[in-house]
Amino acid sequence: MTRVQGLFLLAVLALAACLAAVFPAGACRAGRLPLVLVVHSYDPDNLASRPEDEGLVQGLARHGFVDGKTIDIRRFYMDTKRRYTSPEQIRARGREALKLVASLRPDVLVTMDDNAIRTVMMPLVDTDIPVVFSGMNNQPEFYNRVREFMRSRTRPGHNITGVHERLYIDKSLQLMKEIVPGLKRVVFIVDDSPTGYAIKRQIQEELFNNETDILYSIWQADSFAQYKRFILRINSDPEIGAYYPVAVRLPTADGSMVTGDDLFRWTLRHGRKPGMAVNYVVSRMGVLGGVSVNFVSMGRQVADKVARILRGTPAGEISIEDTSDYAIVFNMARARQLGIAIPTDLLAAADRVYDKMLPGTMLKNPHLLVIHSYGKGVGSGARMEQGMLDELKKNNFFEGRNITISRFYMETRQKYTTPRQIGTQVREALGAVKCLAPDVIVILDDPAVSGLLPSLVGRDVPVLFGGISVRPEIYNRMRPFMDSRRRPGRNVTGVTEEVDYVKTLEAAHEIVPAARHLVVVTSDAEPWLREMTGEFVREVKACRKDCPVTSIEARQVGTFRELQDLVRRLDADPAVDMVAVTGPLGLRNDDGSVRPMADTLSWLFAHQTKPGFTFFTDWVRYGYLVSAGIDLEASGHQLGRQLVRVLRGDAVGEIPIEKPAESYIAINLARARQLGIRVPVDILEAASRVYDRMEPGRAR
Repeated sequence: MTRVQGLFLLAVLALAACLAAVFPAGACRAGRLPLVLVVHSYDPDNLASRPEDEGLVQGLARHGFVDGKTIDIRRFYMDTKRRYTSPEQIRARGREALKLVASLRPDVLVTMDDNAIRTVMMPLVDTDIPVVFSGMNNQPEFYNRVREFMRSRTRPGHNITGVHERLYIDKSLQLMKEIVPGLKRVVFIVDDSPTGYAIKRQIQEELFNNETDILYSIWQADSFAQYKRFILRINSDPEIGAYYPVAVRLPTADGSMVTGDDLFRWTLRHGRKPGMAVNYVVSRMGVLGGVSVNFVSMGRQVADKVARILRGTPAGEISIEDTSDYAIVFNMARARQLGIAIPTDLLAAADRVYDKMLPGTMLKNPHLLVIHSYGKGVGSGARMEQGMLDELKKNNFFEGRNITISRFYMETRQKYTTPRQIGTQVREALGAVKCLAPDVIVILDDPAVSGLLPSLVGRDVPVLFGGISVRPEIYNRMRPFMDSRRRPGRNVTGVTEEVDYVKTLEAAHEIVPAARHLVVVTSDAEPWLREMTGEFVREVKACRKDCPVTSIEARQVGTFRELQDLVRRLDADPAVDMVAVTGPLGLRNDDGSVRPMADTLSWLFAHQTKPGFTFFTDWVRYGYLVSAGIDLEASGHQLGRQLVRVLRGDAVGEIPIEKPAESYIAINLARARQLGIRVPVDILEAASRVYDRMEPGRAR
């Protein structure tokens, strides 16, 4: 052997020794690189998956296992937070991962987070596949009761080891107490996924084993809508000083999932209390901070165990550990948003301090969209909105200061009057809903409610209606939005504009006691008017002897000329005692245009010679003789009280649908004089509003 050959042989032996140290016998079957298969519970961009994976790759590289050079790392993403979310889908994804394991025969399998641990790791107990778990939220003992995979944490004794994800909640609470003076209560928010239940148990166990003087509650959200309500409740409860958001997967009403960045964006835009960060990733996104899990460090910890297995140590001889590292993190941009001053000594002790937040996380006021059936200042909705705004002010919600209000006017009384035009306005209003993404929607008066409500039922956004003259049961047939008035059960509630028809008839009869035959005239331009008139006739006929009239009939007109002809005939008919033109809305002129209501009423009060009434108390000032109807502003206050409950986090489906709580009698003495009627003193005394002139020109 020549000297050169001897040197070459020594070099080969040295290289072989080096490779043997890195790749033990059996590690490079068939001449391939060592294969590590990582089964992630979630998707590649998940807030836990991404940094855990980064830490694993970094940690293996520190041990000389560089992906693509000295090791082959492959990944399978179960995607059980966004796409495969049902129990059966999660199990199916676990079976797919197991097939991949059987086909690849990896040298080490890494299972990240509980869904992969439960569906992939557990079926592989006591097989020849070494398994290292990461991010386990349940205690290892919980899984061990299902099937033994460890004799003790120190020496598991089977084919499995790993890292249990300790949250360090007790430390985070104490740190938050230094940031929020007088902190008394904290709310933890988890979801109802298996991981959510695991985190809930871990919170309970950590706080049980580490006593704290801070009160805490654990709220479990089963939907994005419920999560929103939780945040609003936290905002409005002065006893709650901070919250700990660890819900990471929440279904919406349309079946999609809100996860990751989208969930935290919404939380940061709407949450007004300091949030405690479960990890530094969410603090970087904008959660205020605290003591958090260091996912990258946990990934490195897992890498240490994987490297030992690749070098020949059985998994069962490697201890199972809690996460060994935590990080103190703060987000100063969020602190400035909330007006919180973090003590200098805490900032100096922090591992990470972020000064930016996710785009689109600017703190914003609750956004209310009010959709009116008519134009600005027109119809009962205008009066109801005024009462609603007054009630909001009483409860410290001020437009432009701490609540944003947008309005959409459908203008269906004058401008858009045909079914086709109204349908177009309905689509425009739904477009506004989509564009503005309001936190609450209020719909006022029947045209908007009948057109919009079916499309808004079942969404995540709360919907309140007001000013509907048609019974809500009628609309419920179009698309169910209530199980009952007392407990609607979905995302809709409101205040009706149901009239006490008999009370109005009794008030009119007090003024015209001899009246026996009544004709009700209404426009056929709007379906709700026809329904309302039909309901009135049915009620009067049902009360029989108790009602003051002996006969009643309803007539409908579509044009102003038809109204003129009918009123003249009824005035001339000696068998008719009373003519109630209750709703002359949307009548058309000969040229097809809509006649302004003010013009219709001006003609009516100048020419109709028989007494009548209206169901709408506000219209008595125009010239109607009498009404015993609802107080619109008071109904607006009722609606405002419902809205305040929703803004403070109450479930809209738990708020009863209400009838108007207040009504009053209104009389127009000028009209009485015009008809030659003397109004009895007792009915005058019972009236809350008495007008001494007729003003049909004010009818808009």
